[in-house]
Amino acid sequence: MTIHDQDGEGTDARARLMRDVDHLCSGTVSSGPVELSDRAALLVACGLVEPRIADVVLARLHRNLPFPTVGGFHQVRIIEEQRHDLRRLLGTPVPSVLRMALRTRLADLDRRYVALRTGFTRGAGVFAFRIKDIRADRRRGVHLDPEDRGRLFDALASTPTMAPVPMVPRTIVELGTAAAAYGQREMGRVTLPHRVQSVVESLPSLPRIRADRRRIPEMYTALLMEAGWLYDRLLRAYVRGGRSVEEIRLQFDAETEMVGIAGDICRLREAAATPGLPPARDGFATRTGMGTAIDEVWAEVVDRAVAFRELVESVEGRADVAVAEAARLDDIARDYGVRPPSAAQSPTPADLTAEHLAARAGDRMLSTEAMRRLRGQIDPDR
Repeated sequence: MTIHDQDGEGTDARARLMRDVDHLCSGTVSSGPVELSDRAALLVACGLVEPRIADVVLARLHRNLPFPTVGGFHQVRIIEEQRHDLRRLLGTPVPSVLRMALRTRLADLDRRYVALRTGFTRGAGVFAFRIKDIRADRRRGVHLDPEDRGRLFDALASTPTMAPVPMVPRTIVELGTAAAAYGQREMGRVTLPHRVQSVVESLPSLPRIRADRRRIPEMYTALLMEAGWLYDRLLRAYVRGGRSVEEIRLQFDAETEMVGIAGDICRLREAAATPGLPPARDGFATRTGMGTAIDEVWAEVVDRAVAFRELVESVEGRADVAVAEAARLDDIARDYGVRPPSAAQSPTPADLTAEHLAARAGDRMLSTEAMRRLRGQIDPDR
């Protein structure tokens, strides 16, 4: 997904949004996987938790207070999807050897999930733990109890990711292929004699049981991913635009808007997953299959996302103008041999000395006047 995807001449933001949702659902996104930032993932997860938890998350983000991280919340999503696939496969009749391997893999993923969840809920060095600090954070509305942190982490496990999720072996042949590939990779990490190493390298590489491209399962999750990308693009535009977009940043609460969009989409996704309803559309559609009332709500949610996209593109345009103007002024400054305006100010030793001497200007002035008055007393004629 490019930063500026206004390549469709004659198409509006709605058409581009629909096209992007179709690409996400078909796995044909051209620019490779781009994960949501942790900040965007937290806002998307707010659509799945209670409003009081979302309010605390917003308060912490508005105050630039951190959250415990696991090196990218999309990793939690990958683990959760694998656990879901393993449980579903274990519910079907499979050979005993395969069942044992799947149970071992599921136990390992469960341990990893619990370890990540425990680290997030404890929040060492992030959340207050002393009674005095907890009370102060509660007064400011930025404290989450451990139970609420756990609910937020579980919601993060449902945020979208573009990383290909490793597929679960479903047959004895696939299990053998995965085991052989694992053994071959481990063998490559061991220091072997040259002749043995050459034999290992000459073996045909075994394919990994892994999806080549990430496909978003349905249009609701795809729109969530698109909204999260728009939020990240907006933050990057704020950084690039600097003061030229400061007025927009102060007027627009992007975090609250993102939580509102995520909440609406998550409710629609939950309704679409109700038993007895047709599966959600694999690609953008104006009709949800859940009745006229839901179709109208879906249209309003799409309109909101389109308006968000139009605003982001406008901010990006203004940021581009600011960057181009700064580059022009830098070129002029270099032509005249002066420091470019956008260059970082790094004081030289002479600058530091001048600042120190300037602070003593008053002492020098008083001393000069005192000496002149004394000379006037000694030699009043001169």
